[in-house]
Amino acid sequence: MPGFRGGIDVRVSLRTDAGEGLHGAWWPRSTDLALELPELVAALDRRGVGVTRFTYPFSAWHRVPRKLAVGERVVRVGGFATGDPQVVTLTCGDRQLQLQLLVVPPATEALLSARALRLAAHPGRARTPVAVLDDAARHPALQVVRSAG
Repeated sequence: MPGFRGGIDVRVSLRTDAGEGLHGAWWPRSTDLALELPELVAALDRRGVGVTRFTYPFSAWHRVPRKLAVGERVVRVGGFATGDPQVVTLTCGDRQLQLQLLVVPPATEALLSARALRLAAHPGRARTPVAVLDDAARHPALQVVRSAG
């Protein structure tokens, strides 16, 4: 199932390990959570990640109600006044696993955003949001190597 807006895919990456630091990145198209959050939750559902709570910095997003309907369920939403404006926290599943995602600013150029999505999802790296975005801006395009077969 594509995203809700004209079949556009949600731009999100997740690490495959459960290490410290960032667990991936999300590149929303706007700071309107009423539009962006349902698409993110639906995209993660398709990957087997069931989001039950979403926490965000008030300074970086338009505020939304404390509960947001996403498909057949409700996601609890909370905000905070302090903390990193480039990070959102997702609580997932019955075990209350918490994932921290770097938020790539919506106006970021596409190639830089793609690099940041890949770097934030790279296994084995505990990275800060600033380090990911700096590395993405500093290094040439990351290449995807496909195995033969």
